Amino acid sequence: MDGKHLSFCHKWFEDYAGRVHCPDAENEKNIILKLMHTYRVCENITKIARSLGMKEDDLALAQALAIFHDVGRFEQLRDFGSFNDGETVDHAKLGLKVINRSGVLSCLPKRERNIIRKSIWHHNKYQIPITEKADVTLFSRLIRDADKLDILGIVALHFETRDRHPNQALDFGLTDELEISPEVVSDILQGKMVRIAALKTLGDMRLMYSSWIFDINFPATIACIKEKGYLKRLLAGLPIEPEIILVRDFLQAYLEKRSRMSI
Repeated sequence: MDGKHLSFCHKWFEDYAGRVHCPDAENEKNIILKLMHTYRVCENITKIARSLGMKEDDLALAQALAIFHDVGRFEQLRDFGSFNDGETVDHAKLGLKVINRSGVLSCLPKRERNIIRKSIWHHNKYQIPITEKADVTLFSRLIRDADKLDILGIVALHFETRDRHPNQALDFGLTDELEISPEVVSDILQGKMVRIAALKTLGDMRLMYSSWIFDINFPATIACIKEKGYLKRLLAGLPIEPEIILVRDFLQAYLEKRSRMSI
């Protein structure tokens, strides 16, 4: 992808996002949150891709992918006022519907269209199929890392300020408790990401986001997570109990191990 096509993608996104509004103030606030999230994910993917020495045409493709990855969130928020795909609609599927309907990718070569579409589809799934082609896997990993990196910052700040600045959409309707479900603990101690379906409390949610470190692909992402203290910030609000300490130490040891491997 060249700079001209990337600019076209940016312009299309800005026009599209600028047309999606909601009369509900809370939902409108989250639409703006997703707009700013998209731009930060673009910055993140640029940093990660450059750390890999990616060529300029593929770097531009990665940036376009970042711009498109959450297109489905805008109509999801407008129509449902929720980030919960399980209770509303798969936002990757909705985003692809919006993109295909618009024809915005029609000017791109088939390879680039395929990478963007498949990577959008994979970006919010539990894992990337091992049967996927190498180029799609690479870009899917890039967008998953860039996306998670920004969401971790959003969620850490949310938990730190939710008493003063509540946002129900970010709570997924979970009970305002710090109790931890056994399934969540078990998944983490097996080095597995916690699934949203397992969440019962906001304590579970803190650990689910913390477990995302098991699905980070690139050293630059790990380094940024550690530098910004996202794991410590998410775990800080949990009670000091033996089971929590065990999980906390497991997660922190994993992050330290990955950090040393990145040096």
